[in-house]
This record gives sequence, C-alpha cells and structure tokens, in this order.
Amino acid sequence: MEIFGRCVSREEILQKTGDISQLGGVKYYEYIDGVSRGVRAVDIKSPCGLEFTVLPDRGMDISGCFYNAIPVAWKSATRETSPVYYESRGVEWLRTFYGGLVTTCGLTTMGAASIDEGEELGIHGRIANIGAENVLADGKWEGDRYMMWVQGKVREAKVFGDKLQLTRKITTWMDEPKIVLEDVVENIGSISSPFMILYHVNIGFPVIDNNSELLEARAKVTPRDEEAEKGKDSFNRFISPVRGFAEQVYFHDIEADEEGNSNIALVNEKFNNGSGIGIWLKFNKDNLPVLTQWKQMGMGEYVCGIEPCNGSVKGRKFARESGNLKFIEPGQEVRFRLEFNILKSVKDIQAFRKKFVK
Repeated sequence: MEIFGRCVSREEILQKTGDISQLGGVKYYEYIDGVSRGVRAVDIKSPCGLEFTVLPDRGMDISGCFYNAIPVAWKSATRETSPVYYESRGVEWLRTFYGGLVTTCGLTTMGAASIDEGEELGIHGRIANIGAENVLADGKWEGDRYMMWVQGKVREAKVFGDKLQLTRKITTWMDEPKIVLEDVVENIGSISSPFMILYHVNIGFPVIDNNSELLEARAKVTPRDEEAEKGKDSFNRFISPVRGFAEQVYFHDIEADEEGNSNIALVNEKFNNGSGIGIWLKFNKDNLPVLTQWKQMGMGEYVCGIEPCNGSVKGRKFARESGNLKFIEPGQEVRFRLEFNILKSVKDIQAFRKKFVK
C-alpha cells in the first residue's frame, strides 16, 4: 500500500513495526465523564491522515471526522450525549443531536414531527439513540493493503408494533481517505411497517466557510418553503455566520451515474492559502432517491447537511397522506451503501468538477 509518499509492502511494514498500531488502527473504549458517560466509541486512525469515531451506543453513527487534523464534520453544543437523555416528543430530539459526520434518522419515521394515525412522532425517529449489539471492531491485511472496520446491529422494536433491525458495517483502509458505510435494514417482525430513513451528513468549518461551494452532478433543486425560496439562487454558495439565520432547506434530485450512484461534494478551494479541502459523498439512488440539503449559516449552528433519504422530510403524516410512504414487509431486507471520499486538494476538487458537474 502507498503510505508516507511511497509504496510499502506488508512484509516491509511487519519488519519495521512491532505492531500495526504503530501506524494506526482501531481503538474501542467508553466515555467516562459528563453527558457522554457510558457511551461506547470506536476510533479508527489511518496513516493516510483519516481519523473518525463510531458510536455503537448512538446507532452506530459517526461523530468526529478529521483529515490531517482538519475537521470535516460539524459538532453541536450537545456533544456526544448518552441516549439516556433522549426525548422523543416534538423537536426534543435536538437535545441529543451532536451533529457528526453521520446521524441516522428513522427507521419508522424521519423528518418533521407529526401525529400519524393517532401515533405521536417526534422529529427524525429513534434509531440514532439506540445502542448496538454484536459490535465488532477489527482490522486485517488483504494482500499488501490493511483494512479496518466496525460493525454491529441496532434494533428498533416495540411490543405489538414495528420491529426493524439495522445491520451496519463501516470500512476504511490505511492507504486511502475513504469511508464506506453499508447498511441492511430488515423487518424482523410479522407486520408491514412504515419505513423512512435519512442519513444526516453534517459538514462544518473549515470545509464550510465563506466562499465554499456545493458541487453535484446534474440535479433538479426544489426549495422547501418561502425561506428557502429567498436563497434559491445561492443554495450552493456559503457565507460567513449570520446571527439569527433561518434555516434553508432544498430537495435535490441528482442524476445517477452509470453505476446508479448520485454524487455530491462540499468543497473549499480557498482553504489554507488555496491548497483546498472537500468531501465527496456517493450513494445509491435506487433506495435513496432524494437528497435534502440543510443550509444553516447561524452562529454556532454553522453547518450544511447533505442528507440522502428515501422520502420526504415533511414527516410521516405528510408522506402517508400524499401516497408516498414506503413500507418494509416481514422478512424483507433493504440495502444501502454510502461512500465518503476526502478531496485532499484543489486538484482533487477540479477532478470532481470535471467528472460530475455539467
């Protein structure tokens, strides 16, 4: 594999290190203080510069993410809160929303709070506040390349109700700043269940900064409401933080590439005196047909969410009444794959622009 500017074989690495942890690897631990106390975490560190943290007790989601110590993900003031503080009603989900690279929303509801067929539903569902079981964090050689992963199962279940299970595997490699997230959602119950899922990807400073840009393949972009309509001509451009900024939300129908994937990136070409930094998200369009963009240029809440989803964020009641609510049948499995690539330089950004931006 290529690290430190040259190709290095497995044999050479084994000869020159006492253990692979000298270069990077996987560390499984538990927070012991404050609102994070008791939350299990897995740090994955790579000599290519990529570092990120997976939280098994928060739905197997990814919190912090860094490239060469440059933060990629936005982190909120709540920090990595234990799920014991989760509140399900209305917008109280926000009390445990730490941001991070990926917060999963679902599995039986996501988006706006609503009352659907008599059931009171808070925003974005429960899955991000449920602990995983059968967690395995490990690494291994594949030829001359070393891969690392963490996997586990998260169950959202209710007696006399819906019973869905999320099986997740997150993989990376020591020689490439790339993360692959693979999910299988299965209905392990005996009734047909509403199925709503959204991957809340939260990108922050310095990838998001004054003059940063959103790049994507050809797409139809629709403002959610009047507030978004005001900014529709600059939905893909970013400004300095504004006190009292009202969020703007846009729906993107992104044209799929020849492999059936939608491609979108957030980039800052002016970062570090023009060296550039960005992140590219690729996801399968068949199961995630829409991307919701959450543009929030507030002070402290300075973030752009790029959120692949399988339906509307207007809530489950709206989805049902509009005839667009999806269901998952007993025994049925639905698979998802998201790929995150760090755009390390202006050269990488320009290559993305050339390949995808029409």
